[in-house]
Amino acid sequence: MKIRDLEVQTYLFVLLGSTLFVDKSRDRLRPAINVFLKDQRRVAGYAWGAAALAYLYKQLGMATRVGSKSICGCLTLLQAWIYEYFPLFRPSQILHAPYAPRASSWVCHRFVGGDDARQRLVRYRQMLDEMSGEDVSWTPYGRDAGTEVLRSLYTGVIRFADVAEGYDPARCRRQFGYRQTIPRTMMVPKDVYRPASCSTYIVFWEGSMDQLWGNLPSHFLHIAIDSDLCEYPSEADEDYMDWYQTRSHPRIINPDSGGVSL
Repeated sequence: MKIRDLEVQTYLFVLLGSTLFVDKSRDRLRPAINVFLKDQRRVAGYAWGAAALAYLYKQLGMATRVGSKSICGCLTLLQAWIYEYFPLFRPSQILHAPYAPRASSWVCHRFVGGDDARQRLVRYRQMLDEMSGEDVSWTPYGRDAGTEVLRSLYTGVIRFADVAEGYDPARCRRQFGYRQTIPRTMMVPKDVYRPASCSTYIVFWEGSMDQLWGNLPSHFLHIAIDSDLCEYPSEADEDYMDWYQTRSHPRIINPDSGGVSL
């Protein structure tokens, strides 16, 4: 390998490892990234967005385990997503250049720990529990986001190295401007290995992920465009919320705690 190629590979390794695929070690990088950088002619052809999302999904799953105390992954992506969809939590915003990253428009402030941080945590949890569908900006990227970026309607498994996570836009149709309905089918993995340690879990899916990704048209969310458009942003079928309440955790604060438990 030429010195120049090695320098480029090293730069990409550090860039991706410190932005898209961050782990909890703070000063180490995942060696799996290097496998995808050896042939630099193919680097631009990889779905890095889908890979970063798959990795973040897994980290979110691990962060919900009882023994977990932190989270990693591309938290800039998660933070920007929160600001786009939940106006109650938005910081101030500035105009940014047309070709600058969209997330660069948010002006964030660093908070210190201590009692103030605990009080903010309780307040944020209360705000989340009091939110309604009207407090969500359902289509911050426009009503035609799904048709303009067709891959966002892909239904199946997204992957990075040994990480494979389900991606199902039918669970969030309102983000694409369509009325929310009860999903016809649920994505259920073939098997799951979840040890007592919160440091990892492994999910096994049916079929070849490479075949699914390579045959996109047969794995898109199919919508009857005229009949399924929302009349108002938070519209959902009459029986959807009853279905959702029985399959989710609609409240963060335990009502028996008096609203102060951390």
